Amino acid sequence: MVALAIDRSVLAGLAAQIPGGSVVVTGTNGKGTTCRMLTVMMRAAGMRPILNREGSNQPSGLATTLLAEARLTGRLAAGERAAAVLEVDEGSLPEILPQVSRPAAGTTLIVTNLFRDQMDRYLELEAITGRWERALAGLPADATLVLNADDPRLAYLAPDLPNPRVYYGLDDAECSREADVTSDFPRCPRCGGELRYGRIFSAHLGHWECRDCGLARPQPQVRARKVDLLGPGLTRLQVTTPATESVLEIPLPGLYNAYNAIAAVAGGIACQLPDSAIASVQNATTGFFRMEHVRVDGRDVWLALAKNPNGYTEVLRAVLGDGQPRHLLLGLNDRPGNQQPDISWIWDIDFESLRGLVPAAVLCGNRCGDLAVRLKYAGWLAGGAAASPASPASPASPASPASPASPAGRATDIAIEPDPVAALRLALDRTPASEPLWVVSTYLVLWQLRGWLRRRGYVGPLWER
Repeated sequence: MVALAIDRSVLAGLAAQIPGGSVVVTGTNGKGTTCRMLTVMMRAAGMRPILNREGSNQPSGLATTLLAEARLTGRLAAGERAAAVLEVDEGSLPEILPQVSRPAAGTTLIVTNLFRDQMDRYLELEAITGRWERALAGLPADATLVLNADDPRLAYLAPDLPNPRVYYGLDDAECSREADVTSDFPRCPRCGGELRYGRIFSAHLGHWECRDCGLARPQPQVRARKVDLLGPGLTRLQVTTPATESVLEIPLPGLYNAYNAIAAVAGGIACQLPDSAIASVQNATTGFFRMEHVRVDGRDVWLALAKNPNGYTEVLRAVLGDGQPRHLLLGLNDRPGNQQPDISWIWDIDFESLRGLVPAAVLCGNRCGDLAVRLKYAGWLAGGAAASPASPASPASPASPASPASPAGRATDIAIEPDPVAALRLALDRTPASEPLWVVSTYLVLWQLRGWLRRRGYVGPLWER
């Protein structure tokens, strides 16, 4: 922030010194994970990626990332094999993209998806795509666009630009759904007509075409022909590219991470990485809050960020998708100045299809009461019974920690504890010793929990992940 106040062009000046150019990754969900996957592939190819690994994706965060690589003279010390891999906030892309892209150096823009998120900042999604297209008009002609073919808004993004494009998408019909309640039902990006779907994978992502003008999903160059969701720790993909077909095992769960993986593979192809390097995506590790694994006094705890209807739904589907009951700590906040000033979006989370799979859950954050009401209407509470606040004398029913997992259809034993740290302790007490605890929450709750975990030595600093 100080550097930008002194010199507003400091980001552009530092980015211009990177010999391998820049890969910019933006979108609503999956930016950070896609970046981490891509950096693994680059390292396998002998490159030195510069990544804003803390997830600071605004101009000040990117400037900090590059300043950390600079000498006191203002020159980067990154070396000839350096390339920038930058996670960029979707709202800040028009400001950042012109500063980090330049002709002949190599610029790749990867766009993961576009969902409703923080509408107080971004307004309607058409407003975002309009701002994006105006920014893309200034891209160098040799910059490559890597776009999600399954997202209608992205597949038809800036159609008049001559830039080369690499599309990616899912093809596995077994992962398709008849409908998805988290969809915002986009119209045709060309004529505004009604879209018809042959397959739906997540929200509005799928195989689509317009009933009126005939615009349809482009054929992706990178396809996941088969997706096997093997529980909360592994996803197997059969991936087809223009040059190869391979089976990749990604140590991350959920259909959304299948999308992240093929986005990274498509980005690797756009960057002309060798096939051997692209296969190293299997060695990717989680970032903080992205299914981050922590051992707490010998117990397994997983931290997962969920900040919008689609993201919250897909994380819960990844955790509970194999039908096995799991204990949860769910968080929700709306603290002014943070990420969630309005929490009405929780009514679009698909809690209904997951009822009966959670024997016990603790709700925390300053809007945990709203979350309890939402779960009541979703049918998680037996007979509409209200959740009772936890108390030191009776944090849970005596049989809760040792009781067998609830079969499908049973009510969830819910406790409310607004304080995140106290809620974590309570949730661990209520979880059987042999089972993990899954924490799914918005930002502020996770920041508080991770700060507490770090002070006690359970996790390291963010920049070490």
